[in-house]
Amino acid sequence: MKRKVEAIIFDCFGVLANDTWEAFLDNLPEESAVENARQARHAYDAGLISGAEYSRRIKVATGQLFVGVEDKGAKVAKNDKLLAYIRELRRRHYKIGILSNAASNWIREEFLDIDEQALFDDFVLSYEIGMVKPEPQMFALSAEHLHVAPSAAVLVDDKERYCQAAQDFGMSAVLYQDVKQCRQELEKLLKD
Repeated sequence: MKRKVEAIIFDCFGVLANDTWEAFLDNLPEESAVENARQARHAYDAGLISGAEYSRRIKVATGQLFVGVEDKGAKVAKNDKLLAYIRELRRRHYKIGILSNAASNWIREEFLDIDEQALFDDFVLSYEIGMVKPEPQMFALSAEHLHVAPSAAVLVDDKERYCQAAQDFGMSAVLYQDVKQCRQELEKLLKD
């Protein structure tokens, strides 16, 4: 029997914020070593390598410099419509979390203001725990921190492989495309 949804867990990049990393990869020449860049990003997000080493590896792999959120000058837009929907979900007494492959505390320190941070009951950020999605322990920690069973949680993420990993772990998932689609799919899960 399926449990009632008690918690909704949102990814940051590509959901709450535009994804500067994916945009960077999409604009690389085909001959670039994208897989090497992804591996460097994985290590950096997990806190396994320094920012300087990460930049060096990205430059070697792609021939270009990546301007990320930790760098001044990165253009990151908030998804204000989604944040408004999250406010509504909070009023409806759902627990709300963030689960993100983040290499720093940028989400708390620069991206979300105090009122927006208060919308979230918990943050599980990869650099703080030394692992990245789709490792099952990431989903376990997020559910545990929100005091819900995995079957009572829904992950909202823009990456199909992360949604699949969450489902394999026992969570429901919504593959984020836009606010309207996300809201429709999430509301269906909340009614079930």
